[in-house]
Amino acid sequence: VRYKKVKENPYFNALQVKYGYAVTCHKAQGGEWKNVFLDLGYVQQSYMGENFYRWLYTSITRSSGRLWLVNLPDDFVELPKI
Repeated sequence: VRYKKVKENPYFNALQVKYGYAVTCHKAQGGEWKNVFLDLGYVQQSYMGENFYRWLYTSITRSSGRLWLVNLPDDFVELPKI
C-alpha cells in the first residue's frame, strides 16, 4: 500500500540525483567513464609541452561517451576571426 502511494506521487521521479566524483587523470589511467568533464582552467601556456599533451590524450581517452572541456583557455585553440 505504501509503495503504491509513493509511485502515485507526482514528484516521485521529479529529481534523481547521484553523487559526483572527481578523479585525477593519473588515477583514471586504465579506467573509462561514460561522461568525462575535463577542467583546463588552471593550464598555463608554459605547461603545454610534450608531457602535457600526453596527459591530455590520457584524459580525453577516458570517455566512452561524452567529453566536456571546461574552462578551456582562450589561447589553447586558435579560432578563426568572424
